[in-house]
Amino acid sequence: MSKINVLEPNVFNMISAGEVVERPSSVVKELIENSIDSGASEVSVYVEDGGIRKIQVSDNGIGIEKEDMRKAFLPHATSKLKNIVDLDSLSTLGFRGEALASISSVSEVTLSSKSKNQDIASKITLSGGKVTFEGDDSRAEGTVISVENLFFNTPARLKFLKKGVSELNYLKDVVRMLILANPSVRIELSNEEGTLLRNEGGTLSDAIFSVYGAKTADNLLEICDEYGGAIKVSGFTSKVDYTKTNRTYQTIIVNGRAVEDQTVQTAVEKAYSEYLMKRTYPMFVLDILMPFDDVDVNVHPSKTEVRFRDKHAVFSAVYHAVQNTINNSLKNVAFGFDVEQNPTENTQNATKQSDFSNNFDVEPVRKPQVNYAQSAIDTSKLFSGKTTPKNYFGFDIPSRNSDSVLNDTHVSFANDFTHSLNRLDGVESVACDDNGILTTEKENDDYAVFDGKIVGQIFDTYIICERGDLVYLIDQHAAHERILYDRIIDKFNVEHTQPLLIPFKLTMTGEESEYFERILPNLQNLGFEIGKSGSAYTINAVPEPVAQVNFSKFFSDLFANMQSESELTLQNLLKDKLCQQACKAAIKGGQSLSRAQIERVIKNYVDENGNLPTKCPHGRPAVVAFSAKDIEKLFKRIV
Repeated sequence: MSKINVLEPNVFNMISAGEVVERPSSVVKELIENSIDSGASEVSVYVEDGGIRKIQVSDNGIGIEKEDMRKAFLPHATSKLKNIVDLDSLSTLGFRGEALASISSVSEVTLSSKSKNQDIASKITLSGGKVTFEGDDSRAEGTVISVENLFFNTPARLKFLKKGVSELNYLKDVVRMLILANPSVRIELSNEEGTLLRNEGGTLSDAIFSVYGAKTADNLLEICDEYGGAIKVSGFTSKVDYTKTNRTYQTIIVNGRAVEDQTVQTAVEKAYSEYLMKRTYPMFVLDILMPFDDVDVNVHPSKTEVRFRDKHAVFSAVYHAVQNTINNSLKNVAFGFDVEQNPTENTQNATKQSDFSNNFDVEPVRKPQVNYAQSAIDTSKLFSGKTTPKNYFGFDIPSRNSDSVLNDTHVSFANDFTHSLNRLDGVESVACDDNGILTTEKENDDYAVFDGKIVGQIFDTYIICERGDLVYLIDQHAAHERILYDRIIDKFNVEHTQPLLIPFKLTMTGEESEYFERILPNLQNLGFEIGKSGSAYTINAVPEPVAQVNFSKFFSDLFANMQSESELTLQNLLKDKLCQQACKAAIKGGQSLSRAQIERVIKNYVDENGNLPTKCPHGRPAVVAFSAKDIEKLFKRIV
């Protein structure tokens, strides 16, 4: 057996540096956080060759006393805490006492600092962790630390760094994150070519403007957290029609610390799930405040990971805050249609809540009647009609008169795609007139009336409508999918269960069984009839709209995601299955429609508020609008 050796301090510091100092951006993060912890209101960062050759951070903080200069570079030396109890109430960004020791062990460091108690500044230099100079210096109160020749003594680490340009990009990302997490601090980043980033210090909205520019700032919504509680959520999130192709523009701040967290990220994206297409993501800067002892920041040396005591409470707080913000932003979506409303009916229905929504322990946020991304062009006055607002299912859809929807269930299109609609078993019964035209058993005058001009159909896929100086292209598949989805959801307001011919027996692991018992009341409230024999469960009956679901796959998917917030996992999984049903049953692109069929699509697509949903249930655009001016520009009639 090999002899056990006790490593020299410089050796274990270099090993520790592998966790703390990954690249120049890691150094910048640690040094800026130290400056902020020192009470600095101004921090300047200068780098050369992407930080590989030089990093210099200056601040106007309280400085370091002369007798503490050498001590600051010892491993596990920190001014942030004294004992383990202090970990439960940490309000500082740093606390491990590893950063300076790790940085100095793999670079050449010069530290100059002056506290208000000193008449003259102190200076210390180190190379590879060893002190090479100590003495006096001349500077104002605050600290300047220079880190040069990073990884000069660890060539194996140096070769893994990318070129200076790439390292600079990593570095800029870190500084952006720290600006957003500390908006009141003036932070500037510059290099040999000049200033790269600068925030003058102010509000979070000022910081967002500094980091991302005016266009992004104009497309953000301020978080509206109306629920209070121990977990406070503030910040900004993007409008539903302003998305990104990756998660780079998502910033999570917990008690002033910029972190990465899957729970928060998932909560935000669940709130947007109805509005986003696949592989598109919202942009947000979330500032979460919570009791210090409810979050553990001592998870990883990088301090970018946290562990919540109650992640479900965090998920719920974030989800509802973002959902409420989206709802408020869409209350006055600009489809300014002329609609006459019945005040009595409005009052009565305003107090109603979907049975489906009430089935979840997570308190649902009331949503506005219109909640789809608005068109860039005002579609006002395109439709007009009567309305009775209604809210249901917990996934928000444009309301239609409940009587007309439930009585108008026997719906079809021309014979050439009757089979398509028939596939939606238990939801839509097909009926056509003698001419094969879409019919309904009962017409209802409460539908909004289209007062524009239906031009026709192009490519057997898009319906063209015209009104005033606007032209609308409507995706016939997306529009019909929306119609069918709305009606499926409305079925959940009718207490109808369908017995299974052969009860479905659940086979679960111990962990899955524990999870299933936790969500069992929610399933039963939805209309699932579940039997139990010993420790085994069987599904005996299900809500009519989901009778055709593959339950083996449904519960397999549910258990696969059981680490997420349980009630919302169930809710979103059901929504996804119902979206699939509506999508499969809807008319397809490439199907030719008669004039009467097109009129029927338009009539059913417009909700009773006169609102035109602009997205299908999956979040894909359903309507695109062009003005006469847009078209004239294409032909160079105007410039």
